[in-house]
Amino acid sequence: MKLGVDTSVLVAALHANHPFHLTAAEWLNHSFENHEVIVAHHSVLEAYAVLTRLPPEYRLTPSEAVTVLRETLEKNAAIAPFSGLSIWKVIQRLGDDAASGGAAYDAFIIEILAAAGAEAIATGNAREFRRLSRGVQIIDPYERA
Repeated sequence: MKLGVDTSVLVAALHANHPFHLTAAEWLNHSFENHEVIVAHHSVLEAYAVLTRLPPEYRLTPSEAVTVLRETLEKNAAIAPFSGLSIWKVIQRLGDDAASGGAAYDAFIIEILAAAGAEAIATGNAREFRRLSRGVQIIDPYERA
């Protein structure tokens, strides 16, 4: 299966102090072995931003964040392509769905991953993703935890 992975799962899997780290890391490794994993470019950038802005005692240095992201994703996942012109489709969809605020970023990630052929998207924000998703299965890797 072509499986999209959202930022929330990446951050949990990559940061040892995250409350869902063990579950997320195990789930992500299993997915790498059994599925074709794809990630939106925005999610890679967002994961970098989160990992480098945590409270000082948990924060990764920029160099550490680059290393962990590259070592985890570069050989195990594809980065979903995105055409800048597709933004108008996303914006129209936001208006049609009356989505606002942070939901805009969720819709953006869904659109990128769906356009790249994702049959399912894994996220820690399943409720919001399910509200915005059109035909793509939404998976919460923590539901069994």
